[in-house]
Amino acid sequence: MDKEEALTGFLKGLRIAINNALAYSRQHPYFLKSTQEFKEKIDALLTFLDPIKISATSGSLFLDGKYWDKIVSSVELAQVLHQRKIKSIEFKSGLVVSELADALSFLALQPKEILKRGGLSRLLRDMDSRHICIEELDYSGLLGGQGEATKDIWLYLFNEAVEKRDAQKINEFADNFSEGVKNLSVKKVVEDNKLRENLHGLLHYLKDGDKEKYLKCSRELSSLFLNSGAQISADNVSKLKGLFSDLDGNDFADLLLSQISDSSRLNTLNLELFSRLAGEERAEKIAFRLADKVKGKIELSNKPALYKKIKDLLSGPDAQTVSPAYHLALFTLIKDISFKDTLFFDREQLRSNYHTAILNLLIQEKNAEDLSMILEKLGREWMNINQGKDYQFLNYLLGALRQKNKSGELSASVLEGIEKRIGEAVENGIWDEAVPQGLAQLADALDKSYLTVDFYLDKIFRENKLNTHGLKLFLRFFPASLSIFYEYLRSRRADLEFLNQAIQILSEIDLSVSLPVLKEVFFSGNELIKLEVLKAMRNSTVVDTEFLFSLLGEKSIALRKGALRVLRKNDADRNKALSLLLGVPSPWGSRNQLILENVKIIEDLWLKEASDYLVAFSKRRFFWNKNLRNEALEVLKKWE
Repeated sequence: MDKEEALTGFLKGLRIAINNALAYSRQHPYFLKSTQEFKEKIDALLTFLDPIKISATSGSLFLDGKYWDKIVSSVELAQVLHQRKIKSIEFKSGLVVSELADALSFLALQPKEILKRGGLSRLLRDMDSRHICIEELDYSGLLGGQGEATKDIWLYLFNEAVEKRDAQKINEFADNFSEGVKNLSVKKVVEDNKLRENLHGLLHYLKDGDKEKYLKCSRELSSLFLNSGAQISADNVSKLKGLFSDLDGNDFADLLLSQISDSSRLNTLNLELFSRLAGEERAEKIAFRLADKVKGKIELSNKPALYKKIKDLLSGPDAQTVSPAYHLALFTLIKDISFKDTLFFDREQLRSNYHTAILNLLIQEKNAEDLSMILEKLGREWMNINQGKDYQFLNYLLGALRQKNKSGELSASVLEGIEKRIGEAVENGIWDEAVPQGLAQLADALDKSYLTVDFYLDKIFRENKLNTHGLKLFLRFFPASLSIFYEYLRSRRADLEFLNQAIQILSEIDLSVSLPVLKEVFFSGNELIKLEVLKAMRNSTVVDTEFLFSLLGEKSIALRKGALRVLRKNDADRNKALSLLLGVPSPWGSRNQLILENVKIIEDLWLKEASDYLVAFSKRRFFWNKNLRNEALEVLKKWE
């Protein structure tokens, strides 16, 4: 065997060993077999390299002086190691199988569990490992980090810091909050009671210790909700309000002032949500405080765009949704403003004003002939409207046109023509990473696609512009083309980052068609991807029980556990799953090892509904059932 063969064999052995460590327990025969085989690969390479040091980035491995980023297995392995924040691993001569098995089982732990135990380096030190060294990336760097790979770790570190009232860590999170808050979503905060409690705890802690950081974090957190574009129910608003219970009228006025200061973020949707979060009972006090604060802080005569934005809010189609108190406060800001002494020429503002005038005429006009003239002017301006990307304006326009059609003032053919223009603008613009205000709302309002399926496939797979809104539109408009989508998906099966992103988006979309796509990702991916799919299915409202029950017969313990996590939400499904896992016939103890694995799964998930099965196991006679009896008794004792 030459050095190149030894290097390739080592990388392949490491990938197989880690995959089996992720899928099987420390004692499982498959795990032990792959560990022994990997030990042989290490020994073979140690004859050429001693020690063996392998470094990981997000997409490649560095070994023996070169990057290994052209081999699919190496890329997958690099992503696995990088997601666990491993900078490098070093293997030295003298390594034995038991030491290697312990290290692999530690490496297979979830990042949160690794953190709880003090990190991989600490785990290796505790077991007195002398022939394996792991260098970890600095977890403190994740305090302001983002992305799917760091999201869970960020949340764990944040919750731990607040619960332990670690002053240093809390201040670090506060310093990096503008970046760290990007790991959150409205959905996550609403659904996670512990997270909400700790976010409130962070603000409460800062209020007494650092008022400046307190207001900064309050502003960042409120902006997450106000600028999300999400439709938030009354129940969920009630949950979010609790986060800001320590804020007084003065603090809320500061938050509103920050919204008003940025014309790009000011609209009726977030202003209405702000009033709900602050509470109508505080509206007058906040508006009164706001009037005092704006004096000298916002010079509207120097900000014509902001002046126009406020004026549009007070006179636009949705002006009635603005609370009367805030309406009065905003009106007070602009009532004495005049631009007659200020010489400026803002072409974009003048054009926007003209578009608004056309829209107002369109809304008010009922005469068919005059309406036709207004629509003709609108057509002439379409290029400018499209280039301006004022999606709020397009929302108002679409609503006005549909209302005209409903009342019989506008023909279906005219509506169809303008809807086509709007639809094409939306479908072309929805792929940007930061979706502009109003665009997501417009996308949801589309009834059909005005572009081709190839356009969507090119965006997703060739341009790699995979995002929630684009994929959601594709699934809504082209369900008949899913077979083509699956072919493209299978061609990306080695791209773990792409597949993980697709899984995350599908879990957020939660359409009926999302489930078969998730299943396709499941069958296209490796063990890690399969587990991520099952994790996503936990939040799905549509469940394929037949598919999940079939996984309970898999050799992989991890897949069985993942399927059970989904099935346990429903009583009937949970009971059937327990029957399939624990009701396995085992004459002469022939399948006791499988039952023991399933008992461990039940124990890990704390499913006390399985107690009757365990009581029955604890009473089984004969020596071949001894291990099963003891394990059942141990679990029952723990549950008591």
